Amino acid sequence: MRPPIANYAITSAIAFALIALCFSACRTSAPETPAPVPVMAVTGALAAVGPIASRERLLGRTVALRHLIVRAPTAGRVIGLTVQIGDKVRRGEIIAHVLSREVEAVQNGLAVARQLDPAEAGSLAASVKRYGHSPGIAIAAPDDGIVAQRMVSSGQLVADLDPLIDLLDPRSIVVDAAVPSADLATLRPGMAARVTSPIAPGVTFFGRISSIAPSFESGTEASLARVEFTGAKRLYEADAPTEIVITTAFVPNAILIPLAALFQSATSSRYYVFVAEPDGRARRTIVRLGLRANCRVQVTSGVKPGQVVITSGGYALSNGLHVKVTLAAS
Repeated sequence: MRPPIANYAITSAIAFALIALCFSACRTSAPETPAPVPVMAVTGALAAVGPIASRERLLGRTVALRHLIVRAPTAGRVIGLTVQIGDKVRRGEIIAHVLSREVEAVQNGLAVARQLDPAEAGSLAASVKRYGHSPGIAIAAPDDGIVAQRMVSSGQLVADLDPLIDLLDPRSIVVDAAVPSADLATLRPGMAARVTSPIAPGVTFFGRISSIAPSFESGTEASLARVEFTGAKRLYEADAPTEIVITTAFVPNAILIPLAALFQSATSSRYYVFVAEPDGRARRTIVRLGLRANCRVQVTSGVKPGQVVITSGGYALSNGLHVKVTLAAS
């Protein structure tokens, strides 16, 4: 007869075997549940075809290339000069007179004669009136112009050929714009330009670059670009502040994506995007770029029209990542 301790050991071994068999059966009968695949919610945009332009914005001022200096035809006293800076004058318009010193001397002598011999002063006055009835030598505008500066005032004595008025030719007004040295290579004569100025709010003036004068002086960071007006509308004021917009490049049918979809490699200068594939995965795609403007960029290779590029997620995106894309409103 076996001892009780031996019987107990045999019974325990049988019980453990049954329990292990039961667990094994349960595990084989219940199928394993696969781990869920992580999916990132992102926003995206369709690659579209449209126009894009690269533009350069410059600041400048209007300049008159042609000035007309009106001079005194003789020595004398200026009378009747009433035009002010900014006034427009027409060719042949009388803008002042110069009373010669001889005529003025005669008139002064007549005043003295009236005091010394009033009886004889009458005949002297008739002679002066007959030969000196003119108010002076007329000064006429040599051409249409705008008064840029007055050098004298009415009543002032001037010498022969003294400058009286500076007239600028409004047809010679151009715009001189400062071009940063870094942007000089993008501009060339003949490029179209649009000019605006606070002195003519809401008006756009059309022009073109007529010349570029690079500056190679040390310490100079800007060069000069001259813009001529080409349309019927133009500015007629000199030294007016302006803003110039020049279209440096234009592509009418470019493949465009949002700038937010673009990444640059940390180890190279190459750019890439993540394209949302039909199978729900993000694919890292190398792209080549063209023009950039208004938060959009032109893609010259790597993306086709109609493909969805991911615009959110940043550097949390990875190649092959499952994504759920919501298209952003266009």
